[in-house]
Amino acid sequence: MIQLGMTSINRPRRGLVLSGGGLFGAFQAGACEALGQFDCVAGASAGALNGWAIASGMPPAELQKLWLDAASARRGILDTRNLEAMVRALVRDWRPRVDFAVVVSQGWQCRQVLIRNGDVDADVLLASCAIPFLLPAKRIRGIISFDGGLRDACPLWAARAMGAQEIVAVNVWTHLPKWWPGLAQRARRYQPGVTMIEPPFALGSILSSAFADSARVAAWIEAGRHSANSVFAR
Repeated sequence: MIQLGMTSINRPRRGLVLSGGGLFGAFQAGACEALGQFDCVAGASAGALNGWAIASGMPPAELQKLWLDAASARRGILDTRNLEAMVRALVRDWRPRVDFAVVVSQGWQCRQVLIRNGDVDADVLLASCAIPFLLPAKRIRGIISFDGGLRDACPLWAARAMGAQEIVAVNVWTHLPKWWPGLAQRARRYQPGVTMIEPPFALGSILSSAFADSARVAAWIEAGRHSANSVFAR
């Protein structure tokens, strides 16, 4: 059941935000074991896929297997047919149990838009993963829509728009080049009410976020597990 506003008299609304990151999304799959329960979940790009799974109550081991399987595709995350099959199976077999939203970029100005709950379908998830010139965009509500993390890879604003007072964010894009759009948003993330979980080291090049073998993906899963446990232990 979707809960809005304060979840109880004593507990503020708790939100989860998952960044984009291609196959680095495996780090989020490892981290999810330590995350606990949330009242709302928002994601961009790969984080939208993880967000759908987590909001649906998918067991961590099953989500981790999803990323290990994605690594075995011939063209990695850029294998359009495999990605579409993965997303459509995810939507067919699972359904979010809490307030859920996906960030997509729309139009040639890349305006970030939040699409929530019953308006999210397989095409919306695919649109949020659509990297210009690499993965095909989708038309959502008649507007060209693509990668939700282009302007802000880890959109904390999405959880705030959903009413979250406490936010946990799992951000895998810690090594973006200085010219990357939205990088200035990074300095705003470390603030009261926000718990950031990030890799302690760069997971790899931007290219490796699209192409990686199962051994490397397994290492990213373990890194996510360790990082999340370390953050909450503190």
